[in-house]
Amino acid sequence: MKYIINARLVFDSDNRTLFLQESPEQSIEIGFTSSRLLVEMLENIAGVDREYLLETVWSNHGLRPSNNNLNNQISLLRKSISSLTAYDDLIITLPKKGFMINKRYVIDVESDKPVKAPRVKWRKNGQASTFSISFWILSIMVIVLTSLLGYVVSHEHSSIFGLC
Repeated sequence: MKYIINARLVFDSDNRTLFLQESPEQSIEIGFTSSRLLVEMLENIAGVDREYLLETVWSNHGLRPSNNNLNNQISLLRKSISSLTAYDDLIITLPKKGFMINKRYVIDVESDKPVKAPRVKWRKNGQASTFSISFWILSIMVIVLTSLLGYVVSHEHSSIFGLC
C-alpha cells in the first residue's frame, strides 16, 4: 500500500521505501520494524499509545519490546523523513502517551490490491458474457417448479390443486 503525505512524500509499505513523488528513483529503504511502526501511525492518525505500538510492532512479531527500542525507531524514522523533505514535525510525540502524525499533513492512501472481476463465461466466438444473479435465481426457480409439477403429476395429487 502507498501512503502519500501532502501530495509529495510517498511511503510504500510493501517495499518499505520512502521517496518523493517527483523522484521515485531516489528512495530510502527503511527496516521492517520502522515500516510497521510508520504503518500503525499512518493508519491511526488520531494517535497511538506506546503500549499498543510495543505490542503490535514488536511482541506480535516475536521481538522484545522496550521503550528504548520504540524511541530509537521513531528517531530513525524522523531522520529518514527529514533526509528527503522538510517534514520535521510529521511525527509528534505525545508525552508519556504515544505518538501521532501531525494533522496539518494530508495523508492519501493508494491500494495496489486488484479489484475482483465479475464471473465471465466465454462464448465460442471469443466474446465474454456475464451472467447476473437474477438469471441464476430465475433458473433455479424454473427447475424447482418443474420438479414440483413433475412430482404432483406422477403421484396423482392433482386433486390437491383442484384438478380432477
